[in-house]
This record gives sequence, C-alpha cells and structure tokens, in this order.
Amino acid sequence: MLLATTVLLLAITSAQTAADPKSDVYAGPIAKALEKAGPNRAEIESFLARADGTGDAQKRDAARWLVANMDGHGFAVIELTTTDGTRLEFDALNYKSLTEAKAAFDAIEAKNPGCDFRKIRFDSDLEHASADFLFAHLDEAFGTWRTMPWAKPIRYEVFRDFILPYRGSNEPLGLWRTPARTRLAEICRENEGETDVRAFGEKVRANVHPWTGFTDLFYMHPTDQSYAEMCERKLGRCEDITNMISFGMRSVGAICASDYTPWWAASDNNHAWEVVLDANGQGHAGLAGRAAKVYRKTFAHQPDSLAAMKREEETVPKWLSSSHYVDVTAQYQTTSAPTITLARAPEGQRFAYIAVFNGGSWKPIDWANITQGQAKFHAIGRNICYLPMIHVGEADEPAGAPFVIDLDGIVHTLAATAGASNSTSLIASTTKPDITDPDTGALRARTIVKPDAAFELFLWKDGAWKSIGRIERGETAHAFENLPSDGLYWLVEDGSEKLERIFTIVEGKQVFW
Repeated sequence: MLLATTVLLLAITSAQTAADPKSDVYAGPIAKALEKAGPNRAEIESFLARADGTGDAQKRDAARWLVANMDGHGFAVIELTTTDGTRLEFDALNYKSLTEAKAAFDAIEAKNPGCDFRKIRFDSDLEHASADFLFAHLDEAFGTWRTMPWAKPIRYEVFRDFILPYRGSNEPLGLWRTPARTRLAEICRENEGETDVRAFGEKVRANVHPWTGFTDLFYMHPTDQSYAEMCERKLGRCEDITNMISFGMRSVGAICASDYTPWWAASDNNHAWEVVLDANGQGHAGLAGRAAKVYRKTFAHQPDSLAAMKREEETVPKWLSSSHYVDVTAQYQTTSAPTITLARAPEGQRFAYIAVFNGGSWKPIDWANITQGQAKFHAIGRNICYLPMIHVGEADEPAGAPFVIDLDGIVHTLAATAGASNSTSLIASTTKPDITDPDTGALRARTIVKPDAAFELFLWKDGAWKSIGRIERGETAHAFENLPSDGLYWLVEDGSEKLERIFTIVEGKQVFW
C-alpha cells in the first residue's frame, strides 16, 4: 500500500509541480505549500531553486516531494494547561521519578479540574525551515544513499520514503545526520563489505538503541525531544527512542520505519517502536502487547487517509486526524473485516469508528464509511473487545453494543440481554489481570479485590456504564447473581484512577479485555 501510494504521489507531484520545468511558477501541492509558508516562502523557494541548480533530476524531484508533503509537519509544544488554555507551571523533568511528578500533577489538578497536556504551539516546517537546513538534509541523504554499499539495492522511492525525511515526529528541527553518522563511523568501517541493508540495519539499531534509555518520567513530558536534547539527557519515552534510532539509521543509509498503536487494546497507554526494513521497504517487528491497529508513520500525505477524505467542516477523533500514516496491521497479525450494524447513525454522519478500552474510557482507533446504517472495518486485530462509535462535534459517542472478535474471527455481540436463560453468576476477585508493560517488558501483577477497599460493579448497557452492585469495605468475597452472560463488565475500586480492565464472564470466571 505504501509503495503504491508513494508511486502515485510521485506521478502527481511530477505532473503538477510546474507546467514548465524552467519556470519559477509552481502549481498543485507545491503552490499550496508555498502559500502556507507565508513570510518563509522565500526560504522554501530558495531550497527548490538550489535543488534545481544541482542539475540532478532525482534531487530536484526529491526537493519538490519534500515541499509537496511538508504541510502538517512541525514542532509541537505540549504543556499542561487549564480547560481554557491557560498554561500551568509544571515540568516533569524537575522531579526524580514518575511517582514524584504525578504527585505534583495531582496537586495541580486538584486546584484546576480538567487540566491536561495540550498543544500550545505548533511551529510549521513550511513557516520555519530554512533553505540551508533543508538543502543540508537533502544533500547528505543523497550522499549517504549513493555511497554506502548496503544502500545500493534501495530503490529511489524507498530511499525517499525512509531515508530522505529530515524529522521523526514533532520534535524540534535539527541537523542530526553528520553527528549521528560520526558516532557510527566504526560500525560502517567494520561492515564495508555488507550488501544486505536489513542485516546492516539490525546492527545499527543495536548500536543506537543505548543512546537513549527509557524512563516513564517522560510520560509526563509529552513534547518530543530533538536529537541534541536526547544526546544531552540520554533518556526519553518510546517516541523519543524510536526517533533516535531512525536518525541513526537514516544517517548511514539503513532503512527504518516508525510504527505505532494509538491505544493498546488490553492495557493502558500507547506505544511506538522502530522497524528495520529491507531494500523494498518491507518489514515488521514483534508486538509488545495486544494491538487492534498498527500504523506506520509517513512523511508523505496519504490520499486514502481519513484526514484526506473528510470535509473541512467535519471533525474527527484526534488520533485519526493526521494524513501521514498507513495501516500495516495485517503485516503483524491475522486480522478481520467485520461489518457492524450501528444502533445510532444520524443523518449526514459519514464515518463510524471502533474504539478500544484504554485509560478508563473508550478510545477510537479505526474508521469506516457508513453505508445504510452499517460500517465495514478492515484489518482489525482479533482477540479484542471493541465499541462502535460516532464523532459528534468534539465528542466520541457510542453507536452500538460492544463486541469481541475472537481468535477465529467470530464476532460476539455483548448486548447484555436480560433473562433467566441468559444469566450467570460471578464471585469477583480481580480488577486487573497480569499485564506485561509494553515499554519495559516488566510484569505488572494482577490487582485483586482487597478487604480494606470498596468496589463497584458496572455493566455496559444502553450506551453507558450502569452500576449493578457493590463490594463494600470489609467483604472478602461477594457473589453477584443473575448477571447477563453476554454482558461487558467493569469492577472499579472507589476513588481509583479508573484503570481497571473490562471483562466478560465465562463459566463464572472473569475474562479480561
């Protein structure tokens, strides 16, 4: 899919860039990009002119490809703010651990209900990147691709997608190619006879990985770090580590993709990871958790993305609002393509979503067109519980009963049907199962019902969680009777952060999702 998209984009770019190659009048996506550059337009035009002036057809095309796809890329500053956008003084890096940082955050939140980490500034590359910066990246990328022995089998389109891009995510811009390549000079000398780019890439990945260690403290420092910042701090979160590995690999002509799942399907949080690719731009890594969807970041705009399909007045869930990704779920696992009948599909609503339960709420993770009250989803993971949703204004709202797709691809609707013939019982004992942390690999032991706390049992019914019983403080066990056997449940401790996992009941036992 990625190759087809990039080839199509190359054709579009070549056809629309300019009617006359010698003319300085641009058309199509480049003209739109130049308009959005505003006062920085002269720098972008200077970059294009310098690439043209090399007399190198590939460099000329690559420069135009970068500009045509630059819209939407930039440095995002994310900070803690109130609901009205007022900035709150908080920097997680002032604390020694996530526990300390979280305690400080909780104190601030108590005084400012609804405060959260929000994007307060976006420095668009079109408006801030200089001609010198862009040309340095262009020139160094080509020099590496054309001189490194393992890079010779890499086709131009693959080079353009995975080596040429000058940024990893939304980090500050930086000239990282030369310093990263210098740090990798020895491994390059040791592998001068290597012609397998994937084999070499694995060696580079192993070499670069220790450059940035993982610490969960950076969960509360969501602004992506630059190469220079990571070199100084030597720590980050999964996004930072993936970017650092991408920088190192691109600097020496190896191919690395950045894959991610917006929300894990059976645990909290999200994850990003690097994938070493072969000369054709293909490859995948192992999954560290249960993933409903896996997406691959791209520098190029993807014409079949939701962002490209939606109308200007339509709003979509945050994690699906970018046009710079492709779906690679099927490269990782066996998938299903269920057609879901929606209980709610307002007139004029063009898109439906499916969500996974993460962080105490339902998070949309995939989309589909609505046709006659139904939505057919493609390539979604199995052994996962989903909820159909629609997006209205800025809110994600339920649009049907939750369902489970089992390992065989069979859909089980969780309608919570009442009736004696459809009832079960439960002695609740656990609120969260054993979960392996996708970032660290550490086992987080199950959370059990303890007598010094009180718990509330919820059933998902009619589009919301309904309280159906309690376990009071002091009780060591509590039997719940006459529960719908096709129900979805959630056992929540009083005063908790709502991070308990949802479950179904099979033969009187909890099955967590």
